[in-house]
Amino acid sequence: MRKDVLHALADEAAAVAGGCGATMAVWPSSGVETVLVASHPELGELVELEHVLGDGPGLHALRAEQPVSVPDLVHDPRWARLGHEALARGLRACVAASGPGPGATAVVTVYGLRPGEPGETAVPFLASLARQAAWLSAFAETREQQEREVRRLRQTMDGRETIEQAKGMIMQALGVDAEEAFAELRRTSQNAHMKLRDVAQRLVAREI
Repeated sequence: MRKDVLHALADEAAAVAGGCGATMAVWPSSGVETVLVASHPELGELVELEHVLGDGPGLHALRAEQPVSVPDLVHDPRWARLGHEALARGLRACVAASGPGPGATAVVTVYGLRPGEPGETAVPFLASLARQAAWLSAFAETREQQEREVRRLRQTMDGRETIEQAKGMIMQALGVDAEEAFAELRRTSQNAHMKLRDVAQRLVAREI
């Protein structure tokens, strides 16, 4: 879901800024993997190259926390290799801006087919869009974490219910109390080298 949102924002960035396409990168402050998206496959190759080289307009905007405007990628001495690859894809100019959010920073880079387009006038919009991307990405990550926690809790609750059912069956079959029934269930689990929940599930299903 997060990538879908970032793809939509990349398309919006290119449309509003007057570029031919855009890339979006979200850099989490933790060890979580960086998310990279592009409005076109060629731009995806370019942003991946930027990260392989360890430098480029987007990374510069990230590190300096300042927007970067490159009127002509071909003649910019800072990123000669990147400029060569951009020209091979018909790209001549770009503007990159970063925006911070809770636990992440997003960078949006818009590319143009002609020198000077898009220009610096696009910077305020791109910086705002980058901030939105960072916040939306953080919210999406939080929601995913919450959904994972809910699934884990449901699994735990289901497991406990199954164990209680299995205990009841043992109590009835052996005429023992709940503590003894649980001990018997645990011994079976250890002897079979299976999780307690799995043993209980098989017992309830009458597979053992």
